[in-house]
Amino acid sequence: MDRTMLITGVTGDLGPVVATVMAETGARLALTSRRQEALEDAVAELGLPQEQILVVAADLADTQEVTALIQAIESRWGGVDILLNCAGGWMGGQRIAETSDEDWERALATNLHSAFRINRAVLPHMAEQGWGRIVNVASRAAESPGTSQVGYNVSKTGLVALTESVAAEYRRRGVAANVILPSIIDTPSNRANIPKADPDRWVQPQEIAEMMRFLCTDAGGSLNGASIAMYGRV
Repeated sequence: MDRTMLITGVTGDLGPVVATVMAETGARLALTSRRQEALEDAVAELGLPQEQILVVAADLADTQEVTALIQAIESRWGGVDILLNCAGGWMGGQRIAETSDEDWERALATNLHSAFRINRAVLPHMAEQGWGRIVNVASRAAESPGTSQVGYNVSKTGLVALTESVAAEYRRRGVAANVILPSIIDTPSNRANIPKADPDRWVQPQEIAEMMRFLCTDAGGSLNGASIAMYGRV
């Protein structure tokens, strides 16, 4: 695949699996997360040739850092053709009345503000060349909000609306934007945090990565503005 992919959240639970699957396509991979050391460790495990990979640490909630990230990619490869936005995280534990301003703002910054900034940053190049793919990762909570996680619920619902907005505004410019809504993902951290659950019922990271790979193709462009539920058997 003669394309440049930007994969965010590479040091999370889903990001490494997505990077591994996408590396098999032969695409050029720009990988980012906030933690430089963890990012370098994740990249080392991929074992990719230097000409196929670019590593830039960035906080996607910070506009200046997003700008620097995009400039680094443009300098190396000309721009981002495909965005796979795996950055984000669960946060909660308090009912609405006990949720502090700080927790509310942190949830929005982590899951929504960062997504807005990175989506916004990649769109000019995609629109100019008349081809682009964006895949955001929200959550089942966007459709079925859980209790004691109001910031998470709202931020993931907003991410769905953001994706639909991109699809509506850029569909005639050759850009397809879709969002995946996973239920609980079978990851080591989720197994540790929910020890009594049956992880065989959860959605597998590999399944999400394979769906992303399809959405990156020309055939995948027939889906635009879709919310794709991947719930496993939960």
